[in-house]
Amino acid sequence: MADPWPVDPWAQATLSQEQVEQYLDRIALPRTLAADEPPSLDLLRRVMVAHLEQVAKDTSPLHVPEEQWDGPSDTPIKLSSAFTNMPESTSAFDRVVVQRKGAFCFAINALFAALLRSLGFRVSELAGRTFKDLGNDPTERPEGWKWGTLTHELLVADWPGGDARWVVDGAWGPWGCPVPLKLEDGAQTLGLNLYEGFQLRHEPIPLGPTQTRPIDSMPGWTLYRFIPPPDTPLSLPLTASPSTGFWSPQFHFHLLSVPLADFRLYHHFSASHEMASFTAFFLVTRLLPGTGGARRSLMYADKEGSPRRAKVYTTGGTEGRGSLEGRDVEWVDMETGALKQFLQREFGFGFP
Repeated sequence: MADPWPVDPWAQATLSQEQVEQYLDRIALPRTLAADEPPSLDLLRRVMVAHLEQVAKDTSPLHVPEEQWDGPSDTPIKLSSAFTNMPESTSAFDRVVVQRKGAFCFAINALFAALLRSLGFRVSELAGRTFKDLGNDPTERPEGWKWGTLTHELLVADWPGGDARWVVDGAWGPWGCPVPLKLEDGAQTLGLNLYEGFQLRHEPIPLGPTQTRPIDSMPGWTLYRFIPPPDTPLSLPLTASPSTGFWSPQFHFHLLSVPLADFRLYHHFSASHEMASFTAFFLVTRLLPGTGGARRSLMYADKEGSPRRAKVYTTGGTEGRGSLEGRDVEWVDMETGALKQFLQREFGFGFP
């Protein structure tokens, strides 16, 4: 294992030239990209979208020991049975790039940051506090402003000669912002279709009137997704109202680079602590190329009395027209043989 207390804790991980070429192959971009183009917003957007279309957010390492995939095909998959199996930081390179599988944010975004640096970008790795009632209006729900812990890694990128910094996220998953968003209070953008919009606000962490405010705090940044009624095309600027839609938060963060040793603590709490949040569900999800941001997801959580079958469904994209409902639904048995074949066929996973 690497030294948990590195002498240079904020060292910026990069990739070798060979690794960059392998990574670009993995996300279906030309190997010559780094040599052909200097860093720019257009390049950042293209690389980000390609990454989201090819690299899945994936919790399967937490539930299936690698050797189990080659065992009896009718082996039941038990959630949390591979408690410490999720790769960490850039050690995920072989899994994500060579084997063409996925991971969760503390591996994927760390690895994506290393790729971006190798393409000439400057990248800060940050930790975000997740909102626990995604897709809903906190001003209208009993849960209100329900915030979780620091269980998400995100990135802020810029480049020499650029005039702005950009929030970049290669691993949020369903309903995440699929394009760079300017790090500016009130900045808005549409996603990959006319039915999804996002906004960044510089503010203290939003809390309800009955919640205790921190004694010592500072303004941070909150990423919101705009939720319009279905079949409502959007145009900028976006303004919330009963007829147009509402803003639903996704995460709140501070502009504070996090060193590797601290990310190891967040990784442990998310993946191998007894209260780990990601061990309670099986999720594999990625954008579908050429669909305007449609997402294919496989999801399973234990529910007493329900069959042990994962639900596979598509959301968003141009065809979704702003609906939050899943379509093209199918089911996969939670057994190693059936799930392995499905992950190979639908998500391109490789198995050594």
